[in-house]
Amino acid sequence: MLSDSIADKRLERPLKSRSNTLVKETTPQLPSVDERFNNLLISSDRVAKMMGRRSPGEVSFYESEQNNARRLLLQVEKNAIKTKQIEAETAASYLEQVSALLHQRLFGEIQRQSEDTLSVLTQAVNLNESVAPLLDTLSVRATSISRIEPLAAALPWLYEDLMAVVNTPKFRRKDARGKIIPVETLRTALSFLGIDNLRLLIPSMIFKRAVPKITDPFPEIKHRLIQYAQGTGLCMRALAETHGQLPHEAFAVGLFSQLGRCAIIRLYFKFFEQQRIEMLQEAEAERDIELHSALGQIHPSANYLIAVQDAYSTRLTEQLLTAMQFKRLRLTLPVIEIQARTSPSHPLTTLLSGTRAYCAIRMLHASKFINKEETPEALSRTGLTRSERDVLKMLDIFQLPLTENTK
Repeated sequence: MLSDSIADKRLERPLKSRSNTLVKETTPQLPSVDERFNNLLISSDRVAKMMGRRSPGEVSFYESEQNNARRLLLQVEKNAIKTKQIEAETAASYLEQVSALLHQRLFGEIQRQSEDTLSVLTQAVNLNESVAPLLDTLSVRATSISRIEPLAAALPWLYEDLMAVVNTPKFRRKDARGKIIPVETLRTALSFLGIDNLRLLIPSMIFKRAVPKITDPFPEIKHRLIQYAQGTGLCMRALAETHGQLPHEAFAVGLFSQLGRCAIIRLYFKFFEQQRIEMLQEAEAERDIELHSALGQIHPSANYLIAVQDAYSTRLTEQLLTAMQFKRLRLTLPVIEIQARTSPSHPLTTLLSGTRAYCAIRMLHASKFINKEETPEALSRTGLTRSERDVLKMLDIFQLPLTENTK
């Protein structure tokens, strides 16, 4: 089970990843880039608060009516307010204790579930044994639509996703009289899109199927996960040939490096509600009104969610990619080497490490959560060369570069 130290983290303080350096609370400075990014994957509002930003129309305490009123309070009123504050802090402390207990049980469930890799693959991230053969076939240099079609047909949900894309204005074709040709069959869709587009689209569609759908109260998670995984993949794709690697294989490595994170987040929300319900039932059976009331006030915690990702996601990515049994694509080795923290033996490992860090900085920059003065040093720490960063600087890493149909 995950150590009790994680379960003891307090909810109101943004959690730091274990790779971060702790900042002395007496030193007023910005949170580390890693810490900001860990929280950006959950909620941009959290990062804004960490950086001391105010929402539109919000005033500081010292500018508020509350502060003006406080200066007019009599000593008796001050004492009364202090008593109420102590009571509120005591209640908050009890809520934290209950939340810590719930999350300790939750982490135990996640640890047990993550040991059953095939169950996580098929039930948590909704992928099956047909995925690897399709991605392997797409990676073959001389692949063809006739080889891809039967493998794509083994994933019924993929048909609907491809139809939604191929019938958009970007890919529509017209006959000799200028009439739009509707696409209704899988083979036609694959042919219209073309091999190069399919090498981007199909892996992305597979990854999106693994992304958690319901993450209240943090609705940004889905978008951020896709942005991070796809951005990392596109960065790796752009630099692959300079490292002697195949672009489509590098793209897949970057994209699926976040598969374990998707699974952990799905399991977190699943088991959070399960454990909360179990504890509510236990409180009812024991007639523990205080505990029952506290459980009704507890919600998913960004701090605990960050902690459980930090503890399990990379290892689970390795396990899931191994369980998928790829024959051609080398997706697992870079994740294994990063997990082991050993000297990389493969160019894709170095590339994955650098592009993940680079993509994180780009995401923070796009959200205005990294200052201009910080950026050069942060970029230098990615391990990417200046020429590589220059290539990526010109790249839209958050949009698939699909080739438009010109026929």
